[in-house]
Amino acid sequence: MSNAKLFSVATCLGLGVALGSVRPAAAQSILKEGADEYVAPSNEASAPIRRSAATEVPRVAYTDTAFGVSKSTLGAAGVGEIRNGVNSETHTHVGGGLRIWAAPIERLLLVLDAQRNDETDKFAPAITGQLRLFGSQQEGWALGVLARYKAEGFADLGGEVEGGFLGSFNRAGLHLDGNLVAGADFDGGVSDGEVLARGGYDVLSFLRVGAEGRIRHRLTGKTELPGSRAWDGFGGAQILGFADHYFGAVTGGPSTVGISDRVGWAVIASAGGVMF
Repeated sequence: MSNAKLFSVATCLGLGVALGSVRPAAAQSILKEGADEYVAPSNEASAPIRRSAATEVPRVAYTDTAFGVSKSTLGAAGVGEIRNGVNSETHTHVGGGLRIWAAPIERLLLVLDAQRNDETDKFAPAITGQLRLFGSQQEGWALGVLARYKAEGFADLGGEVEGGFLGSFNRAGLHLDGNLVAGADFDGGVSDGEVLARGGYDVLSFLRVGAEGRIRHRLTGKTELPGSRAWDGFGGAQILGFADHYFGAVTGGPSTVGISDRVGWAVIASAGGVMF
């Protein structure tokens, strides 16, 4: 593994900002001043949801949560990925970067990623806008939508746009998230669709274990994915540790994403903190 690749994982740069619309007054959540607890309005369940890094991180690998994050939350995390094929001669890919997210207004979240582009081997920004339409953490479910723009590099604004639907469920320590996402490049020559899912259970007050997976299929275009495939996928176990404002997560398992072999492996790690 070259020093340049290790340096690239540790030295990326990102910036995120967020704007949104105010939730109707009857459904607004109330946060006690000086307390890290979400307190439900009178027409919702009375049990508070304690805020922590686990409730305020929108993504640790591939899948986004429909809950988003709470109002006034600001978070940042370093992200790293390493993958390779089963063939010892296959080139090892090392990627990563920085992710920043913010939600100054309830229901709307913006996430900015600055990570290395697989194809160009350059750092490239990606910005995601996410809107929670229905539900909340307190209600235990949520539905939302997202829009994402991926540039090919900081000096090349051409790239890809994506849109998708999000769904999440949270009850008694069980956490489930699902995404349906479709995207196309600006030239309109290539498009693909993705199904992403994540599930986990809080085995301890600071530890969640589960799994995450994704499947992507090329919908239109003659350009094939690595390995001369029209599809690729990833699936693996996931561990999320969290304490107050800090978190760390590792996800790993078999993968064909960006791998020319029939199958390979990938490990994705992220660690950071949130302010609320």
